[in-house]
Amino acid sequence: MQKVKGNVFVTGAHGLLGYNLVRLLKDKFDVIALDVTTQKEICLDGVQYFQADITSRKTMLDLVKNHHPRYIFNAAAYTNVDGAETERELCWKINVDGVARLAHASRVYGSRLIHVSTDYIFNGNTGPYRESDRPEPLGYYGKSKLAGENELICSGANYAIGRTMVLYGAAPGVRLNFVTWIVTQLRANKNIRIVDDQIGNPTLASDLAAALIKLAVSSKQDIYHLAGSEIIDRYHFALLVADVFELDAGLIERIKTADLDQAANRPLNSGFFTDKAEKELGFKMATARGGIERLKAEMANAQY
Repeated sequence: MQKVKGNVFVTGAHGLLGYNLVRLLKDKFDVIALDVTTQKEICLDGVQYFQADITSRKTMLDLVKNHHPRYIFNAAAYTNVDGAETERELCWKINVDGVARLAHASRVYGSRLIHVSTDYIFNGNTGPYRESDRPEPLGYYGKSKLAGENELICSGANYAIGRTMVLYGAAPGVRLNFVTWIVTQLRANKNIRIVDDQIGNPTLASDLAAALIKLAVSSKQDIYHLAGSEIIDRYHFALLVADVFELDAGLIERIKTADLDQAANRPLNSGFFTDKAEKELGFKMATARGGIERLKAEMANAQY
């Protein structure tokens, strides 16, 4: 396949979303993949990898100046929701300062920055939410992600923001996510406890990557809710995972969020309306079952 002239950057390249972005982009663009570490065993052929810290103003300016990326996909983030309550400085540095550094470099050298945000900017009391609804984050993670959005909006850069939630999928070397953890536990015949009062749109990582690329090549400078097309609670989603992977659903115990005694409050009903993205970008993402079935096929093909 002939590549489109021009470079693209992917930050957080060794994460779940970053890997899927690199995989989908590499046949059409010259991809430069950035992460704080370089793991050669999971690098993809035909991709340049650089060890880089997005919170370094000089590093970002130098890289963007030297490579002139057409698009920058920011898949780097501090995502430990409970950890953010105690590691506030680190969380803010990555989720706010890092976005500011990328936005500054994008503005100076004319790149288009595609940033990923989260449903945790909402309190979950009145969901599902539209892009125009008023944010009110409950915890420090959500506050940092909202501040990152605001940094980008006020930066003067050419940008677009894709908010997502309940991200799952497969990639080599990444930590377990909601679905892969369920599959791992049930395959080991272990009992698991899943909440039935957290409601949202489960989102397949490869699906989100494709949606973000679609957003990048559009001329839209706006916020979009890019998430799975079905709203479902975590417990019933877990039952679908067990069914698709042919595992024992009897090992799944139904509980409430309050039973977990977590450090950070979670938005309970933070589902997204996704009709704006479907109408303006022409992209509709997978249903709950459809996404799990696609993931199962991806895992089989890649032998994860």
